[in-house]
Amino acid sequence: MYLAKVKKDKAVTYILRESVPAEGEPGFRDIYDLGPSPGTWIDYPGGNAWYLSPDLESSIAQSAREYDPDLLEDLFWPFIRPDIRKATQTFRQRSPSGFKRMSKREKEAVARATHAFDKRRAHFLKFGNMDQGPLVNIPAVLFRTLQNKSRDEIEQGFMAQEMCLKPKELKSYVYTIFDLQRFFKGFMAKKMPHVLDQDKVETYFIQEVCLLNSTLFHLTDRLHEYMLRYVIMFFDHSYEGTVLLEEMERDFRFRARDRFFNPPPKSSVPLSRARQIFNLGRDTLKTMDKKSLTRHFRKLAREHHPDRGGDHDRFVEINEAYQALLEKIAPAS
Repeated sequence: MYLAKVKKDKAVTYILRESVPAEGEPGFRDIYDLGPSPGTWIDYPGGNAWYLSPDLESSIAQSAREYDPDLLEDLFWPFIRPDIRKATQTFRQRSPSGFKRMSKREKEAVARATHAFDKRRAHFLKFGNMDQGPLVNIPAVLFRTLQNKSRDEIEQGFMAQEMCLKPKELKSYVYTIFDLQRFFKGFMAKKMPHVLDQDKVETYFIQEVCLLNSTLFHLTDRLHEYMLRYVIMFFDHSYEGTVLLEEMERDFRFRARDRFFNPPPKSSVPLSRARQIFNLGRDTLKTMDKKSLTRHFRKLAREHHPDRGGDHDRFVEINEAYQALLEKIAPAS
């Protein structure tokens, strides 16, 4: 049994559902439509006490294939009045059911049964790491709770977990879970997607969205709402704001620390030299914003990064030139 948050007649509503066995893969069925405010089914008799409507519990007990009152309380917990939640949190701890270690055979079975898309989501939400390595190395314990669940229940579970992501993390999250890094070479693909050719990134993203839409939801004429949410995450957000070349230089210095250990400090690049490096005239610089400067910045980053045969000193000089130009341009509107 799980709580699904869905759009119905252009409004958000909550429906109690359960996954049911079916040929091929589990399906789901509705148990009870709770409406837009599940909290209305909670009664407060006084003090810090609360309970679910007896009529609701009775109806669910008769309709559900497996009725678990403790699970039902857990599903309604987020909708209890904040003051009651705070006061009763300590007494809500249930005795642990015990952790059961998975055998090698069980791990292999779980790994085979779990879709790669779900593995990548579970890994990122647990560790926040864009470089996930081979899928075979992802611990099976991360996704054993996904077994025997319908696609709808799986998606609702991930929707709830994704609420913990910060806005600045959303685009990197989507980039990772759709495995867009496999279309590019070099360390930048796994750590710094913002320096890649974004037109290519977007093309591959749309390609993968359509493929998963067909594979997971068997739709080819429209995007399922569960896929549409990732399109919105990707195109409505930006990668986390960073000084791009600074990150690249820091990563390069770390990997080549034996050759460039404690390099001597360099003086700042004069503005005239910075304009020369970026091939910008005085008038052009006056009308330029941060976004357009960054386009030049990415091009130079790709051309002069040492991993692509560029000169290290030139690489550092570009970084300082970018810093100098940033101080002179007007903030982006």
